[in-house]
Amino acid sequence: MLSSLAVWPLAILIGIVLGALGSGGAILALPVLVYGVLLPVHQAVAVSQIVVGSAALIGALLQSRRGMVRWREAALFALSGLPATTLGSSLSARLDPRHLMLTFSALVFLAGARLWFLDSQTPSARPRLLPCLTLGAVVGLLTGILGVGGGFLLVPAMIAFAGIDTRAATATSLPVIALNSLAGALQHYTLWSSALPLVLTFLLATLLGTFLGLSLARRTSESHLRRALAVLLLVVGLFVARNNL
Repeated sequence: MLSSLAVWPLAILIGIVLGALGSGGAILALPVLVYGVLLPVHQAVAVSQIVVGSAALIGALLQSRRGMVRWREAALFALSGLPATTLGSSLSARLDPRHLMLTFSALVFLAGARLWFLDSQTPSARPRLLPCLTLGAVVGLLTGILGVGGGFLLVPAMIAFAGIDTRAATATSLPVIALNSLAGALQHYTLWSSALPLVLTFLLATLLGTFLGLSLARRTSESHLRRALAVLLLVVGLFVARNNL
């Protein structure tokens, strides 16, 4: 198990990614908790949900004060995301931990590849209801099953189907991530509450990273941040797959 001091940089990194890109940070929490902290997989999912949800909530409030969050579009994705998260949380408890981690590794690898090859997107002319609801449900399901925030799907979906630009989509993804993750955490209360000191330590470090990430996003090229995260996700995906095959 990594010491608390060793886990801090990893938790800060998760927050930086979450604050800077609105995506990808949450997906790093599960392997850190499983392979760094050595939590059982199902408990790691629950801890990931409460930490990521809380960090995303703080980030959403900060971005809202800057007028960056498009609340109508966020509500559209959350409308289908919340019930899907509830379903996913119920399914997660019934799945074999090894199968969960293999599914997670495939998802991480897919997210890394998408980020690497992602070109600049042009926002749609107007919001498209059905694709927004469908993607919202997919993200909610993933959040419930694996404890991931789903920002790597939310951000491009908001650009393509909700008619908002990249910066606004990054900010608008945060309240959706917060709602979905905290809804899943409520269902898994007994799992993460039994590790409350770890939750608070991890959350504090993640929040620090989120503040740094929000500042970094205003001063650094988004494409450079995205490429660096893509490489990190590809490495994490391969590592998790190797440990479970």
